[in-house]
Amino acid sequence: MAQKFNEKAYLASIGAGIRALRKKKKMTLEVFGDVVGLDKSNAYRIERGRNITLLTLEKIAQVFNMSSSKLLDSAIEVKEEPKKAKPAKKVVKPAAKPAKKAAKPAAKPAKKVAKKGKK
Repeated sequence: MAQKFNEKAYLASIGAGIRALRKKKKMTLEVFGDVVGLDKSNAYRIERGRNITLLTLEKIAQVFNMSSSKLLDSAIEVKEEPKKAKPAKKVVKPAAKPAKKAAKPAAKPAKKVAKKGKK
């Protein structure tokens, strides 16, 4: 049975390889991006596994004095989908404070006390 190709993991491994090569050359993301023709944020995204064009791949390979195929071959071979992570345990939030009690009814009117008057 053929194993499923994991695109995300493959792109992530290529990005990790590019990052390792960049760090080996002691290049910052900004300098690397300038040489390749990318801004810093796009260079960062490539290292994090974003899909890139063949032309960008070729430019990156030239920065490291290698062929694009060798750059791709340096990626870790990913053969199967990683196991799905188990869902996180549900965190039980503390019980909410009880709602304020309804306002107390107005005080009962005082009973009229008949004054015993003098006759």
